[in-house]
Amino acid sequence: MALLIFVAAVAVFVILFVFLLPILYSLRAVGSLFVYPRQLKSVFGNRILRRNHALEHATIVVMMQREPGRRFNGFSDDDGFFVQGVRSSTDDVDGAAREALKRLRAGEKGLAIHRNCGTTIVAANMLAAVFFLVALGVGLYLEWPLYLLILGGVALSLLLRVPLSLLLQRFVTTDSDLSNAEVGWVEPARPQDMRGGVLGILLAASSVRVRVFHTDPDAVEILRGDGAVVK
Repeated sequence: MALLIFVAAVAVFVILFVFLLPILYSLRAVGSLFVYPRQLKSVFGNRILRRNHALEHATIVVMMQREPGRRFNGFSDDDGFFVQGVRSSTDDVDGAAREALKRLRAGEKGLAIHRNCGTTIVAANMLAAVFFLVALGVGLYLEWPLYLLILGGVALSLLLRVPLSLLLQRFVTTDSDLSNAEVGWVEPARPQDMRGGVLGILLAASSVRVRVFHTDPDAVEILRGDGAVVK
């Protein structure tokens, strides 16, 4: 009898959790509207970061072409970018970065766009937030089934997240113009560079840092709060 009550309680909890999951996801996504647009604006105003981001994507694509089936992650900063999941030597990453730079300069701009970029998470959250607010307005005003509208909004946000991510990468978070960029050197990543505390120590063991130098004096644009550009 006790086992039956326990199983029933677990079943009720699972059903309730599954029922509330779309609502909880949407509420969390609404909070992203106060963060992600500001972050995207900051990235858009920093051409060096956007160009490093483009080269990061291209380098990962080249490495995946050389090692089919392998998965790599990465992130960029003003000094270059990091590649995570590396099992080969730094020389291999160096060669991939230089090949990626050469191919981008030759016009292969598609290398700068990657469907698995973290921008996809940003896109999904922003879409979910917008659709949730629309669902609330439509549901309350027209008295339509609110839960079904929210569920449909979540499904639609997941469906459209990749196309929106590709657009954001193309026009906001990357810049494939690397005519004034050079790959400096590749070095093992340090734990303090990995932004992950204890996890960063573990990630550093399979991560490398690629230093990138830019000679374009107009590569950086800082956007003030009023939208004005300060160089």
